[in-house]
Amino acid sequence: MSGEGGDNSHPGSNETDPGNATTDIFNESATQWPDLLIDQDDLIYRFDPVKVLGERHLPGKTTIGGDELQSLPSRTGSITEAIKGFSNVQFSNEETSSLTGGEIRPPRISIAGAKPYENNFLIDGLSVSNTLNPNGLDADGDAVGPSDLHVNGADQTIFYDSRLVDTVTVYSSNVPAKYGHFVGGVVDAELVDPRLDRWHAVFSGGHTRSEWFDLRGADEESTSSANQPRFRSYALSASADGPLSENTALLVAASQRRSVIPLKRDKPDDSTYDDDQKRSSENFFAKLLIIPGADLKLTLDATYAPYVEERWKVVYDESDWKTQNKAYRLAGSATVGGSWGELTGKAAYSRNGYSRDSKNNLRETYSGTGVPDEEKYFRGGLGDAEVTNRSIDAGIDFDLAEFETGVLVWRLSSGLDLSNVTTNIWNEEARLEIVTIPSSGKWNRVFTTYPESDQTKTLNTLGWYGQAEVQWGRFTLTPGLRIDHDDFSFNTDVATRLKMELDTMGDGALRLVAGVNRYYGGQLRAYAFDRHRPSLTRMIKYNTDPDILPPIKVGTDNSYQAKGLETPYSDELMGGILGDVAGFEYGLEFVHRDHREQIISKAREKGVYELTNDGKSTYDGITLSLMRSFETARFGTHALSLGVTKSWSQTFNGAFDSEIDEYKDGDYDYDRVYFEGELIDRSQLPPNDYNSPAVVTLSWLGSFYDDRFRINCVSRWRDSTSGLMNDQRTAAETPFGTVEKKSTTPSSKWLDEEGLYHDAFKEGIISGGLVTDVSLALDVVKEELLTISLLLDIFNVFASDGHTGVSELGGGGKLPRSEYGRGYYAGISCEF
Repeated sequence: MSGEGGDNSHPGSNETDPGNATTDIFNESATQWPDLLIDQDDLIYRFDPVKVLGERHLPGKTTIGGDELQSLPSRTGSITEAIKGFSNVQFSNEETSSLTGGEIRPPRISIAGAKPYENNFLIDGLSVSNTLNPNGLDADGDAVGPSDLHVNGADQTIFYDSRLVDTVTVYSSNVPAKYGHFVGGVVDAELVDPRLDRWHAVFSGGHTRSEWFDLRGADEESTSSANQPRFRSYALSASADGPLSENTALLVAASQRRSVIPLKRDKPDDSTYDDDQKRSSENFFAKLLIIPGADLKLTLDATYAPYVEERWKVVYDESDWKTQNKAYRLAGSATVGGSWGELTGKAAYSRNGYSRDSKNNLRETYSGTGVPDEEKYFRGGLGDAEVTNRSIDAGIDFDLAEFETGVLVWRLSSGLDLSNVTTNIWNEEARLEIVTIPSSGKWNRVFTTYPESDQTKTLNTLGWYGQAEVQWGRFTLTPGLRIDHDDFSFNTDVATRLKMELDTMGDGALRLVAGVNRYYGGQLRAYAFDRHRPSLTRMIKYNTDPDILPPIKVGTDNSYQAKGLETPYSDELMGGILGDVAGFEYGLEFVHRDHREQIISKAREKGVYELTNDGKSTYDGITLSLMRSFETARFGTHALSLGVTKSWSQTFNGAFDSEIDEYKDGDYDYDRVYFEGELIDRSQLPPNDYNSPAVVTLSWLGSFYDDRFRINCVSRWRDSTSGLMNDQRTAAETPFGTVEKKSTTPSSKWLDEEGLYHDAFKEGIISGGLVTDVSLALDVVKEELLTISLLLDIFNVFASDGHTGVSELGGGGKLPRSEYGRGYYAGISCEF
């Protein structure tokens, strides 16, 4: 919950425009800035009730910051949840599931119909995207395979609490050439600067529990983390920032978000006992700001952000493990400006990796019909898997000062960025001992070993961009070029960007805009490493001669390849109108995307999996936006934002880790499917998630009674959508029959006229609905140097009952999972 219930104060906040000048020092002239440093006693320390970003609305760019960001109702306090008020960003249907209320991981998002891992996530302009194994933290649930060498991870390598963030900007179309390595969009979070006016401290805390939520369909006797009938969540944060000298300031902050999820745990005799799974996300942060003069700004920040999920395997005692990411990041930047323009250099060293810390590496089973229930046991774990990424990222950006040549006005920019990441994956040896005793007493004992593994690889990427903005009267042309190279695929990708804009009235009231762009994604390194280790197995039976042991059998050793890959890319056409009339900012944008060469893994021969470029998708979207900020004499200040997005998507619904076994049957055609009885290309299927055809968002930020009472309300309505279901029919109900030998047996594998068989799907429905989240903050004490606020977040105020899974059209069958009902999160904040 960002701000623990709606506190509108955060580290580094300066409450007047002059105090906030440290965020962009070159908005002030060289003579004004030293005056601000000297005359700090005259500054006012209170927030303006509504912070309006002083920037012209740009197509394809949406920003949230200031009070709106800090007071946002949020259950995870994450950067991605902070953008739930953007209608052109799709969230997974599962993110609001009533069955997983105890989870605190950041929600996954899709932009322009792309996969969640095809976005580029940035912190202060440097990427924190996970390029190793971003298939979702919950991909394995409560089960881990002993042969698997990889550990499932999130889309980002580090999680920042949104209280440490000044602004979050989403680029969804007409993305500047400065940004690369994405197929969908860019999410750029700028960290907050410490304040230079005075020392300032904030302490806050919040709490919620399952009893405060309407959890629909939760099983009180659940033994699985996929069904959480009970949870308790806590959020604590503390920060202090202020000047060390007239031109130096320091910020220190710490926060913890923790969730405890009580579940039942099975015993071999079918009885259960109570145990807790846990989740934890922490941030320890420090930032130093130095402004030696009006033309130079230096920053240095350090972050330690560990994230932990504690899980176990159902039935197995002492099988506990932690999926964890002990993320460190040290970053710095230098910005120098003058009459010639602005030059910014930035660099970061980071260490992270989603790893598994197991309680032990020996799994034992003692069972069978000849074993009394009280003597049976299932216990043990599968060993550790340590993943360590060491990254060095750097970039330099140069913006030349505006100049004129005749009737043309020029704005030129260029830059370089580079990245070096070395990854080590170490897997501890794992052993399995399985003893089975049937009622006859003729026991057998199986010993299996999965050998230790150690792998190290390095990836280097280099990118350059150049962009020119040429203005001729009311017409502006912005061509751009970006070139990227990496030493994993050895591809050199040249992406062109072109934006055109016409200010029809010359005053910004009606601007016509169009764009033609290509975006290249980043290379996923998942198959640069071996992902599977073979087993070594020996079976001993009751009658085995101890002097003549059977030989050890070596299990299948799968190999993983990524050879000759093209870089996934997206071609974009966009057009729209936008402007500012009577205090309203408005926009209407049309976007078409063709995603090509997307990654999907297939096995065309037994045991050999390879990444291919067989994936493709299309996206069409229309987005309407309307914004207004205003102040009234008696009813406070308000900021309203409305977003409406209608979209159409078709996609192959595969992923880099799909591991499609095409080799198993030469008669299987994966790339074509039956949908609603017709044979089509798989890429023409509707998406099975991130698929709401219409999304409407309404955000309202209100301040009353001299800013003593504040409301932040975010409503998100998603239309009902089609979902994919297996289409099981008998042979007589299909065009050419099925693979089943008995013609009366239903099957979702249908034959075509050439004898090949295909997967068959039909359209289901995922019911939509309106979810309104509200954050309330009341200052019960408000003195010059002390403010105490009571905080309350209310989620799903109107108790909408949208679904998170697919069901049959026209009803019938078991209803799918529902969204959580109304819930509450209470907190308190003290500001000094």
